[in-house]
Amino acid sequence: MDRTGSQGEDVLAGEVAPVWPSRPLVFSVLALLAGLLFAASLTSDIIAAVLLRRQDLILITLSAVLAGAALLPILPARRPLIIGWRAIGLIMVATAALAYAGHYWLLLGYDFTRDEQMASFDATIFSGGRLVWPLPPEWQRHAAELNLRFMPSAGAQQLAWVSGYLPMNAAIRALFGLAGDAALAGAAYLAASVLLVWSCGRRLWPDKPETATVCVLLLVSAGQFILAGMTAYAMPAHLCFNLLWLRLFLANRRSADLGAVAVGFIATGLHQPLFHPMFVAPFLLMLLAERNWRRLLFFVPLYALIGAFWLSWPMYISGLVAGPGGVTENANGGYIVRAFQLIFQSRDNLPTMAANLLRFCGWQNVLLVPLVLASWPVVRKGGLAAALALGFVLPILVITILLPSQGFGFGYRYLHGVLGNAVLLAGYGWSRFEGSAAIRSSLIRATAASLLLLMPVQGWMSHGLYAANARASARIDASKADYALVPEANLAIWHDLALNRPDLSNRPIRLIEPLVADPADLARRICRPGITVALFADSFFDPIADSLDIPRSETAGVGMMRDRPPLEARGCRVKLLD
Repeated sequence: MDRTGSQGEDVLAGEVAPVWPSRPLVFSVLALLAGLLFAASLTSDIIAAVLLRRQDLILITLSAVLAGAALLPILPARRPLIIGWRAIGLIMVATAALAYAGHYWLLLGYDFTRDEQMASFDATIFSGGRLVWPLPPEWQRHAAELNLRFMPSAGAQQLAWVSGYLPMNAAIRALFGLAGDAALAGAAYLAASVLLVWSCGRRLWPDKPETATVCVLLLVSAGQFILAGMTAYAMPAHLCFNLLWLRLFLANRRSADLGAVAVGFIATGLHQPLFHPMFVAPFLLMLLAERNWRRLLFFVPLYALIGAFWLSWPMYISGLVAGPGGVTENANGGYIVRAFQLIFQSRDNLPTMAANLLRFCGWQNVLLVPLVLASWPVVRKGGLAAALALGFVLPILVITILLPSQGFGFGYRYLHGVLGNAVLLAGYGWSRFEGSAAIRSSLIRATAASLLLLMPVQGWMSHGLYAANARASARIDASKADYALVPEANLAIWHDLALNRPDLSNRPIRLIEPLVADPADLARRICRPGITVALFADSFFDPIADSLDIPRSETAGVGMMRDRPPLEARGCRVKLLD
């Protein structure tokens, strides 16, 4: 067998298996969580602090209690945990069904964050056979009012609009939409990821099928994995394509390497160009350490071309968005300039990253972190385990420097693409104790507790966040107004309610009120007999503020006083939403 494919088989040959759970391992986990908790308490990132207070402290406490119960030396399980193709198929179907149903039942079919909204927005554009959607002439000089957050902005030369993200996630969702429902994409990513984790595990540990089973159980019992699959986020796609790349890489054949490059092209272009290359880089470093020049010289030039293509994408799109001679904010330098801007703007990064990592720990199987830490004796020997570990750590280091704040998300979504790394590392940790009835019974209890106790709590918390905004958005639609002026308030999520379809066929058309420079000019442009404009009282946003446990809005009334007189003077009927 080739060297790459046999890494998991004999890494600890001749060593005496330690007792589960070892005292140093338990102390290491407790020290890690205590350090993260202390550092996270210092963050000034508003959303990270809100999630820490409202969710993460509860989840970490519950996880610690459940992990402690799972580690109790009772009911040892002596039969190996081995599943075959039929069981894998059932798990795939179950996770896909749960993700699809959860999108509508738990998350109410709503795109809560701007990242989700932009994926659906772009998918609508691509489904219409376009790369950008043209704006009507009457909105080209006033496009900012329509909400251009996370979009290329060309000022008065804005002829079209599209998100500023790379297109592949939205393009894949568009294909699923044409086939039936774009929400099926998340379900498909989850099902494929289950299969790929199991396949990678079988490849790494061909004589230890129980280890591959453990990796699958750790993945499907993670709330981050399941709930992210219910959304339009690109992160489930990152995980799926990274695992597919890894499985092809492990095959160590030229045809498989060609497939890995094709996968790499898609994965790099999913939404941001940095995530997939950070996943791949440690494996290329492994090839360098092994002096595998043939494979290294195959991958590096092709990935350089992939990087060049996607880094040029924003400048190409800018030419479609801006008019002749127009320049968008992304046209000069694109992602590279943006990266340097983020570095110089960095502040409070370490406490924010600590909050993110604490959140990550609270959204996994309660034994994932201990098993990952248990893999250290294998990781320090180098090889594939070290590449997996570096692939997990590298995003933490890079994103801490660039932009640690994720906004909202399940667990820490900037690590979602390397969840596969984490569960495979846990497989290495498991292999140190394999054959122990104690660890087997611990895993069974931990998986049951994660699925039946921890994940429902995570789902309930997520439903609360999505439901408040989904109901607010539904109330705006139910107003039957022609336009709605969404005010500025405590967090940017108020502005996320200013969501429009690319062709502006939605009613009401939603505008960001603070970006209306001249209310009289707006009234002149939109008002005529029969036109209704919805304005907002502060109380309209109270359910959202309550769901986040933040101060209630006190700014909506200011905009209403400014906007109402010119609108009514021009013949618009004003409807107050409270």
